[in-house]
Amino acid sequence: MEQHEAIIIKALKPMLFQALALKAIRYALISVPFTYNRMEKFNILSRIENIFKGKLAEEIFYHYCQIQHIDVDFESCTTPFWMSDQRDFLWLGGEWDLKNNFFYCTDEDFERFDFTLLPALIPNKTDYDQWSKRNETLLNQSKYMAYIFSFVRLRPDKKAFFKVLLDHRQLDFIHHVAAQYHNLPHSKMASFETWFFQQLDHSRTSEAIEIYYQPEMIITACANARYYHLFHNTSVNDDHYALIHDMAWYEKKSKVVRFLDGKLVTTIRNRTCPVSLLPAFINIAFRK
Repeated sequence: MEQHEAIIIKALKPMLFQALALKAIRYALISVPFTYNRMEKFNILSRIENIFKGKLAEEIFYHYCQIQHIDVDFESCTTPFWMSDQRDFLWLGGEWDLKNNFFYCTDEDFERFDFTLLPALIPNKTDYDQWSKRNETLLNQSKYMAYIFSFVRLRPDKKAFFKVLLDHRQLDFIHHVAAQYHNLPHSKMASFETWFFQQLDHSRTSEAIEIYYQPEMIITACANARYYHLFHNTSVNDDHYALIHDMAWYEKKSKVVRFLDGKLVTTIRNRTCPVSLLPAFINIAFRK
């Protein structure tokens, strides 16, 4: 991928962005009791925020594909909130996951930011994490597994672009439900959604989220089995890709890995590759 091949999504209509955010927060609230706590966050609000950010990225990407007439199939991969995700979408005969990460960058730096230096990250915290499933297909109609790597730019002076509006009683209720279901998927949850939102007392999900500003989303590169050999572990205990273009790509500090002078921070082991070594999404999506 080259710099000019990055796709920057910005300035969606406010009502559209709000609608995507409402869909994402509703999913985050009801799915958190059944979601694997990979990041080991014990604060229920932090976990809701993480799920919201990931779901919002999916919604923005899906909207982009719709308006650009990119024929991705999200519907076939949709699972109920109480079950583990399979893949994010079907496309070009394969099943795909969107791997999105957030990074911090000022407006001035963003104008000249080198997107090719961003890290493509696939979680590899344990031997059973997402990297171990890179060659598995879960749906009968798919022939291979692949990834798309996207990033959302946050402003360092305004790190939080949203606020989840829940009081202590509501957070305690969600924490209790999560403890009851052990943060694990379940097979059947008949009528749970109606009961959950009645107990939460949020008949209008719009009351649960406030958006401060709209961050940009950058769609970069893709990878399938042809490129997996380029991915190596990065963590506080690994040194792969320590230098890129004769400069330090990341630094290890305490329990985190800080890419690009701290613009993007990871806390778990990932299989990692610079997006510059991978094919650009734009060339696959719009090839003739």
